[in-house]
Amino acid sequence: PAGSTAALRLAREGARVLLLDRERFPRDKPCGGGLTYRAVRQLPVSVEPVVEDTVHCFELGFRYGRRFERRSESPVVLMTQRRRLDAFLAEQAAAVGADFRDGVRATALEQDGDSVTVRFEGSAATAPVAIGADGVNGLTARAVGLNGSRSHGVALEGNVAHVHAREDYRGRAVVELGAVPGGYAWIFPKGDHVNVGVGGWESEGPRLREHLERACTGYGLPADRL
Repeated sequence: PAGSTAALRLAREGARVLLLDRERFPRDKPCGGGLTYRAVRQLPVSVEPVVEDTVHCFELGFRYGRRFERRSESPVVLMTQRRRLDAFLAEQAAAVGADFRDGVRATALEQDGDSVTVRFEGSAATAPVAIGADGVNGLTARAVGLNGSRSHGVALEGNVAHVHAREDYRGRAVVELGAVPGGYAWIFPKGDHVNVGVGGWESEGPRLREHLERACTGYGLPADRL
């Protein structure tokens, strides 16, 4: 949502903004969908319309052994889904004047003195500033030479309906450290389901399904219902 958030702020202040995304919205994106209050405070609009659960209890585990939890009277994390959050933020940016175009792939990013040109599908736009929020493998990183050697991560997630999960997962977020080399497992509650996932080093890719099934077993979720 970084691109939409920047576009929203700029358009609201009167700047002319073109917001491009190669995917059609709403679209799914691998992400647990948890918004910490630190992140929420940075957002220029309320995300209440797309919040599906509010977490007051955070549970932390280590290698499916020892666990502890902390509770708070105040909300700790707001739970949403990226397909809903990202579409909502793009809509808010468009509502205050940003020219939002989804399903449009940028093909080149060119700097010329004090301006930058973005080329996309037979057209182009030139501006004093371009904000690239297209990730470490995106066009922006390649254009400015930031696509050098790096370590990659991989993740796999699924959803289990609340009817097949423990009732106390509502309002509770779980993170299991040491569950995957280079990463962790998580369980995040949503409106009608819990989201369970695992992530770690790229080398763990062939074993991610194994790790995901282990997370389900460790937390009493039926892997065959994912």
